[in-house]
Amino acid sequence: MGDSSGLLMLGVMLSILAGALSQRATGMGFALLSAPFLVLVLGPLQGILVVNAASVVANSLILVRVWHDVDWPRAKVLVPMGALGVVPGAIAVALLPEAPLTIVVSLSVILGLGTTLLTRGHPLPPSTALAAAGGLASGFMNVTAGVGGPGVVVYARATGWEHHRFAATVQLHGLVLGIVSLLAKGALPTFSLTGWGLLLLALVGGLALGEMIARRVDGAGMMRPVAVIAMVGALLALLRGVLALT
Repeated sequence: MGDSSGLLMLGVMLSILAGALSQRATGMGFALLSAPFLVLVLGPLQGILVVNAASVVANSLILVRVWHDVDWPRAKVLVPMGALGVVPGAIAVALLPEAPLTIVVSLSVILGLGTTLLTRGHPLPPSTALAAAGGLASGFMNVTAGVGGPGVVVYARATGWEHHRFAATVQLHGLVLGIVSLLAKGALPTFSLTGWGLLLLALVGGLALGEMIARRVDGAGMMRPVAVIAMVGALLALLRGVLALT
């Protein structure tokens, strides 16, 4: 491995570590933090494949730890609707230019998060319709913009979902979306055994650090940084779409 490839792998590992740390500490953020860099250095195909594969592993490992906190009544709607949302997302990607689609989706997320921030303190009662909308938006975003978290964050903040129940349920939701995405693409990242080992090491290290942070923070207070992460991801996607038009 040469100097350039070694530095490249180091950067990939740091990106995976940061994403895993956020995923365990806040319940989400893996794709939002790691996807922009991974796509930049590995290309859109390999970058998103790495995000999907690593997310499946991260979600699985975290879900084992938080299984007892999963909010099953909400999961019964969010998870299948998220998988269903992949379908129109895939159709939209096939029919619409990437840049305009990215802009529309990003603006929708920014508007949704802005609305929930303005209505803070006046949460809406949870309902099947709201959960279905959040799940569909998450699945749609997972295909079109590479991140599925913002749709669920909008729903969580709008209904005042308890953080520890949200953080547990979103692992199950993300696991299913990751598997569906990989099956739809029919491919896995092309890394050597050494590369896979290094990625797994970074992933486990990030989860361990996130576990330490999760024990020392207020769960309810973590919803704000979660929303900030989602907003940053949406703004980055919007910038990418605007630059693609120029």
